[in-house]
Amino acid sequence: MRALVVAAACLGVAHAQHPPAPSDRSDAPGKSLPTATAALTGNRITPSSGQGRRIALVIGNGDYRYPDNLPRLANPVHDAEDIASALRRFGFEVIERKNQTLEAMHQSIAEFGSRIGGSEAALFFFAGHGIQVRNQNYLMPINAKVESEAMVPYQGVNVNQILDEMDNGRSSANIVILDACRNNPVTGKFRSGQTRGLASPGGVPKGTVIVYATDPGNVAADGDGRNGLLTAGLLTAFKGRDLSLDGVLTVASAEVERASAQAQTPYVNGPKTLQKNFHFRVTVDPGRSEVERTFWTSIERSTDAADFEAYLKHYPQGSYRDLAENQLRRLRAKPVEATRTPATAAAAVAAVTAVNERKGAGQNNNEGRQTGTAQLPARVEKPALQIGDRWVYRRIDLWKNEESARFEWRVSGTDGDSINLDRAMIAGKVSTDARPASSRRVDRSTWTFADASVSQGRRVTFAFPLEIGKTWEFEYAGKRDNGTRVTHQRVARVEAWEDVEVPAGKFKALKVVHTGRFEVHPTIGPASSGNVTEVLWYVPAVKSFVKREYRDTLGDLRTREQFREELTEYKVQ
Repeated sequence: MRALVVAAACLGVAHAQHPPAPSDRSDAPGKSLPTATAALTGNRITPSSGQGRRIALVIGNGDYRYPDNLPRLANPVHDAEDIASALRRFGFEVIERKNQTLEAMHQSIAEFGSRIGGSEAALFFFAGHGIQVRNQNYLMPINAKVESEAMVPYQGVNVNQILDEMDNGRSSANIVILDACRNNPVTGKFRSGQTRGLASPGGVPKGTVIVYATDPGNVAADGDGRNGLLTAGLLTAFKGRDLSLDGVLTVASAEVERASAQAQTPYVNGPKTLQKNFHFRVTVDPGRSEVERTFWTSIERSTDAADFEAYLKHYPQGSYRDLAENQLRRLRAKPVEATRTPATAAAAVAAVTAVNERKGAGQNNNEGRQTGTAQLPARVEKPALQIGDRWVYRRIDLWKNEESARFEWRVSGTDGDSINLDRAMIAGKVSTDARPASSRRVDRSTWTFADASVSQGRRVTFAFPLEIGKTWEFEYAGKRDNGTRVTHQRVARVEAWEDVEVPAGKFKALKVVHTGRFEVHPTIGPASSGNVTEVLWYVPAVKSFVKREYRDTLGDLRTREQFREELTEYKVQ
């Protein structure tokens, strides 16, 4: 079996040599992308016009923790680095992730989904192990321990999850590239018929192109270069003249066939019109400006004044001079606070010095509005909730993209960290959703609602104080009225400060991402399980979240439930 598993380590690598690309910070944004052809000026390529946003999530998994099940792979991390670097030069905002666990992959996909809404293009790239089970394709995280066919859906990420995020984002163009191990590493233990390679795609969102390293049911060839065969082919194609998606894939396919002696041919599924019309356009000078950007991204979250002094010495007229000087003044003025500020939070403080917030505004009521300037805090304490504080939210059904309910929360009592909240449905556009008023308790230190159906553990919405990079795990379980038992496991992480616009106004919000799994154990019938992603944007001045997005999937199916809640008005003391 060990020999079979080793032979299945089939991530293709190319004979063509590509020098290592600089390792850019994983979430560094690219520049705005032009909508017209770039103009060549000397040795520099610059955009002519346009502001369309293109977002990419690039994942490379190679350091697998259980090599007897999933062999370690040398190429995927290099693949992710090189593809991310190339996409940044094409103006993509790149979320770059390497050696991701299952929880981390869910968080990365959730972040990707939250950023692609209304974008010009969304691109997902994965290098690592991929497994097909019953015509479903799964991308394997580094902590997967696959000992049987039944374990794969619980330990891998279904490609349909990425397709769902793209479908919800409604980008003009969606591109999925899978340079994945095409053979099934545990074939001998699987009962299903077709196990070689990945399955051909079923229904995919409109305007989506999916690229596989080889055709369905086939196995990718091994190699001895820095990159997988498909990645190496793409990198070669990116240097060519025809930068349409069709031109890039044509050159990449020819490179793969040449390197594999015709044994491997990439498989492309998606509209030909999109392939011909979509273009990778160079927007970043790969010379001095690229070096400067790499320098800046390596220090921008630093709390050491010497880093910014070094930047200004090397680039006295640099693109980030104003930001560097501002951060340097802060660090010199407040050296004590600066040394205690986490690097990730320092970046947020340095980047933004003015925040305009509304403090209580309805759609037709400006009472309570407060406009001012403030620095983003590195540490957010639990809210000081007072009797009379109120928030009105609308719920949007993301399947129908329409409002399905509107409701109000009002603080009616306080006792230390235990707060009493009254909930009322507001009759309006969808009166059938109106329900009787109810009252619930909430823990102020976690903004967690007390729920009589929870018999074990608790749901920790926010673990105050909140700081960028903070993570926590929690579990809870309960019973429904019909006796069905439901258990939940979640991992939460504070990601970053983001600009958020909802009907109540524009805010600087702290983004918190929850990912995890749930299991349903009915009194009669088989158990089932699924994945959950929940993203909340918390605003200290509002004392609550201003936006919440929720999605879950059941088993191998696509998204089961998805909705968004937005703050429409509020009043806090």
